[in-house]
Amino acid sequence: MSTWFWTSKQMERKILEDHLKHVEKVVEMTRALEDSVSHVRNRDLNSFIKDYEKISSLEREADVFKRTLMKEVSQVLIHPIDREYLINLTLNIDQIAGYCRAVGKRILILMEASEDLDGHMIEYVSTVASKIRQIAELILSALQSLKRSAQETIEFTNEIEKIEEEVDDLKLEAYKIVLKKCNEKSIEWCILSKEIIDTLEEATDRGERVADIIRMLAVSLS
Repeated sequence: MSTWFWTSKQMERKILEDHLKHVEKVVEMTRALEDSVSHVRNRDLNSFIKDYEKISSLEREADVFKRTLMKEVSQVLIHPIDREYLINLTLNIDQIAGYCRAVGKRILILMEASEDLDGHMIEYVSTVASKIRQIAELILSALQSLKRSAQETIEFTNEIEKIEEEVDDLKLEAYKIVLKKCNEKSIEWCILSKEIIDTLEEATDRGERVADIIRMLAVSLS
């Protein structure tokens, strides 16, 4: 093994360790989103606003980690393909955070307009928010396992893929609910409810993309 190759892989492992801090912040954010749903169910606008402010603050903190990682990846000596993997890993993790904040914002707009989410929609948001939190925790576990076992890492990423497929099925059912309710709800409710469904799914899609990247890194580092 050449000295360049060994040094490159050592640097790559160091950057992956730094990614853990980024993911830990995103995990915290997904937990905050999941917790906020109880205030939607109770129609407690003031408490939801506090949770949304916490979500927004956590996203800004995650964004600081993203910028630091992007700078680090651009400066170290690693293979161009690995650099591309790491950049995409950073961006997709950050997008999970962005979509979580976007869901919170759309819910807030509805609540401020006194447009309550339907009970079925609240359950959908609660279920998918929980699955996004699970995905974020699995991403963290997968990254932590990279230095132990590629097989263990791949098992974590397979679990992420299963959850994403479950959300795809749930989305279709949620669409049916929104279409039925649109006859009696405002156009604003219909538009924002659909956007909430789509944005939640986008967060899980980004989780699946992160899982794919981690699989490739596991093979590269093994």
